[in-house]
Amino acid sequence: MPRIFLSHSSTNNAEAVALRDWLADNGWKDEIFLNLDPQRGIAAGERWERALNEAANRCEAVLFLVSKAWLASGWCLKEFNLAHKLNKRLFGVLIEELLVADLPVNLTSAWQIVRLASGRDHVVLRAVLPITHDEAHVTFSAEGLQRLKHGLEEAGLDPKYFAWPPPGGADRPPYRGLRPLEAEDAGIFFGRDWPIVEALDKLRGLRERTPPRLLVILGASGAGKSSFLRAGLFPRVKRDDRNFLPLPVIRPERAAITGDTGLVAALEEAYSAADIPMTRAKLRAAVEQGAATLALPLQVLLEKAAPSAFDTEIKAKPPALIIAVDQGEELLGTEGREEAQQLLALLRDLLVCEAPTLIVIFTIRSDSYGQLQEEPTLDGIAKILFDLSPMPKGSYAEVIRGPAQRLAGTKRALKIEDALPEALLADIEAGGAKDALPLLAFTLERLYVEHGGDGDLTVAEYRTLGGIKGSIEAAVERALKAADADPAVTRDRAARLTLLRRGLVPWLASIDPDTGAPRRRVARLIEIPAEARPLIQYLVEQRLLATDVNKDTGEPTIEPAHEALLRQWGLLEGWLTEDAGLLAVLEGGQARQPRLGGEQPQSGMASAPDRSVGCR
Repeated sequence: MPRIFLSHSSTNNAEAVALRDWLADNGWKDEIFLNLDPQRGIAAGERWERALNEAANRCEAVLFLVSKAWLASGWCLKEFNLAHKLNKRLFGVLIEELLVADLPVNLTSAWQIVRLASGRDHVVLRAVLPITHDEAHVTFSAEGLQRLKHGLEEAGLDPKYFAWPPPGGADRPPYRGLRPLEAEDAGIFFGRDWPIVEALDKLRGLRERTPPRLLVILGASGAGKSSFLRAGLFPRVKRDDRNFLPLPVIRPERAAITGDTGLVAALEEAYSAADIPMTRAKLRAAVEQGAATLALPLQVLLEKAAPSAFDTEIKAKPPALIIAVDQGEELLGTEGREEAQQLLALLRDLLVCEAPTLIVIFTIRSDSYGQLQEEPTLDGIAKILFDLSPMPKGSYAEVIRGPAQRLAGTKRALKIEDALPEALLADIEAGGAKDALPLLAFTLERLYVEHGGDGDLTVAEYRTLGGIKGSIEAAVERALKAADADPAVTRDRAARLTLLRRGLVPWLASIDPDTGAPRRRVARLIEIPAEARPLIQYLVEQRLLATDVNKDTGEPTIEPAHEALLRQWGLLEGWLTEDAGLLAVLEGGQARQPRLGGEQPQSGMASAPDRSVGCR
């Protein structure tokens, strides 16, 4: 997909061809739309205006080759207005000596300016024009070209523009299994190019709107919402520091404000990254005092983290702060309700403030969106929806091959047998669409862990794992077999399954009382019945369950690695079905009754604060 659209006057065809060729030589081969290009431009017989509109809509960055002829062209100005309307990244590439004051006022506010006609460090580029095959020679500033390259790399969507393996993570696995990909995995996030373009365009449009600005990324369980947010969207947003300053992603779990991945931790990490001295206690106090108080430290954060990645002669407006809440459905349950309500009320009040400019993003399962719509705390806050549909099957090949290709030339070079993607895709097709992406991710991780040590992955090795459909069931059986040598675990299979059921339900798997759908839960390890913990640990080793440690208390936590486990492990799905009635009653009454195991519930729903906050 062309990522860079070149807008130019026909008077400057030679400059456009020379710049296209230079971009191709510097890493953007096959990613440039130039209407003159015989391969990637407008085909004979196409309707020019429609083809240009479609190309501009699909691209991520638009380069305007600005000259006096460009400024005088009504068609070029139409292209600019279209790109501005579509919220694209805009680069003004001055190919003639022009002053900023010479540019129309309605253009300069959105431009990043690069001068290719200035200075004395010119390089000569050869251009061969299409059709006539006339040869021309164009001179551009070497420093200007390097500035342009840097700016485009910062805006780049292709994973190759993100270092991978990441710094300090030379041994990081290329396949992450059921766990979401994180920001450091941006270089191996494949298959979502077009949705990323759409989401970035939508965010840039939101930045220009009046408050409130709330974007909801909506998708079915298993669509990859968390990875899309963390490894796809946020690394690109972070690079666009002229327009955005994202806080670390919040995941509510049981403590949306004070938890390890709650709001206070996100603020503390953001202040640390900006080299602003600040204590957690002061940040917590600002949060407790509400939006009017919190708005000031947020504004300080924005001012300190001013855009600097791309020099410009145009004074830019301050970037928008982005607060993202992943797995937003966790804010709507009974568990951790008090802090969830506090966060929702705080975000509501910040969203209606004029300053700082704030965009809030939620990712949420489709089956939980009705609850978000009906959430009284957000009453009156308009929600902009972004539909993250299931990944097209044609993109799965990128998910399989792409991460291995990033290891080329390293000590961990990995060869994918040519027939392997076809075998995986055939099994996905045979199994239907349900949980296809998480099952593929889990299978690839298992295949890499078990067979990647010799530098290749083959169809024969894949078949030993039990295929896509049976990958989770096979991993459970491996966990049970591994327990055979453990004297702390009974060898009787029926007794083992009873222990697993006792250790999983309701601590790690339950039923949503509002939707009736299975849902995963985060538990403290101490909550799991002691007699079940040794067996549960074998599920952790098979990457079916994920563990973490609370940063404040040092207490271990545990949860299913993905909700697909609740649907693809037949026994667990059956246990949840059998216990559905009781689990729904327990979940629905949790805010009023002690939890099983003796833990006391949260104190209940917090009252919404006064909406008349005094934001700056």
